[in-house]
Amino acid sequence: MKYYYSLNPKGFFRDDMQQVIADNGLTMADLVEIDENDYNNLFNPPEGMYMVFDDNGPRLEFIPAPDYVLIATQKRDALLAEMQAATYSLNMKLNLGRTLTDEEKAVLNAWLDYADALTALDLSTAPNITWPVKPNE
Repeated sequence: MKYYYSLNPKGFFRDDMQQVIADNGLTMADLVEIDENDYNNLFNPPEGMYMVFDDNGPRLEFIPAPDYVLIATQKRDALLAEMQAATYSLNMKLNLGRTLTDEEKAVLNAWLDYADALTALDLSTAPNITWPVKPNE
């Protein structure tokens, strides 16, 4: 059995699929033969690889390493947004000139300390980051 691929439309075909090939508006001359081992590797890639099928045809590429700094930055930003949501009503009270109770001041200060600890993190050490603990945890 022989295997082929087409760039337009993108797809794989076997030589016994003449009707499917014709239904896609193709002839055998439109197809590019691919080795059976390569075909099998595309669908069962080796560890650390994945199949790409673009205008250059099908091929295997290495899975890119995670961008740990980006992931850590996104996590820190999400935690800071959570802090802002948790302290919104207390900040509104202050902005309106209202006085906070001692308990409210303690809660607000705990969240502000948490935000300070988040912004002080060295994210370049990701993924080896010791994240500060949220208030009330």
